[in-house]
Amino acid sequence: MNWKNLKSLFVVEEGDQKAKKEPPKKEPKKKEQPTTGGKNTIVKVTNNDKEQVPAPKSQQGLTPKAEQGEIKQEFVDHLLKAINNNNLDGFDYLEYKNTLQSLSKMPMDEPLRFQSAFAAAQTMGVTVDSIMESAGHYLNILGAEEEKFRNAMERGMSQKVEGEMQRSQNLQKARAEKIKLIEQLQKEIGQIEEQIQSINAQVMEDQVKIDSKRNHFYASYEFVVNQIKSDIINLDKFVNKKGGTDTPPPAE
Repeated sequence: MNWKNLKSLFVVEEGDQKAKKEPPKKEPKKKEQPTTGGKNTIVKVTNNDKEQVPAPKSQQGLTPKAEQGEIKQEFVDHLLKAINNNNLDGFDYLEYKNTLQSLSKMPMDEPLRFQSAFAAAQTMGVTVDSIMESAGHYLNILGAEEEKFRNAMERGMSQKVEGEMQRSQNLQKARAEKIKLIEQLQKEIGQIEEQIQSINAQVMEDQVKIDSKRNHFYASYEFVVNQIKSDIINLDKFVNKKGGTDTPPPAE
């Protein structure tokens, strides 16, 4: 089956865009909070006097949230390319699904559509078990892609987010030490404060991007996997229990 035909088997409909659930995600380590005089204030030392000022919004719990997972064509295409690169020879699940799609334009209910598609497949010497086995093969391919994606996301989070979080924590410690020097180090303390705020903002922005990308992938992953699983269930429900030998009645 060529790439164009394969893509046509998994068309992203408008109603499929929103994900029904989000995948589990690794919780980031809690950041060290600066020395505070209250929940939403920080202590600023000026000429030996302590002044409480409002903390930046990023330190008041007003953190951005990752986008809800949506089915993204780029991820669907990535998953389908993995299937295409591992396409089995002969008539298998993909050809069966193509037959199902062709029959969707006919005036017949779903059980009859699955049975009719299998009747056509039988002429090629195909069995229900062989179709299900090939569908399982493609689920394994998708599972391998999910594992590669998850490992890449974890490596990216470890290298980028956790590394910068550690840098932010180190700078906060340096700031606390410089505060003790008061007047002579006041200028240096202010510079470090600006760096901390900038890094914290960048960390949160990077986390949002990573979480959004994860959610989009899993929405796309669930879309493809659920279609295949649904077809397997319907094969078993509508075809396999009949023994796969009866020819379905013609459509009215």
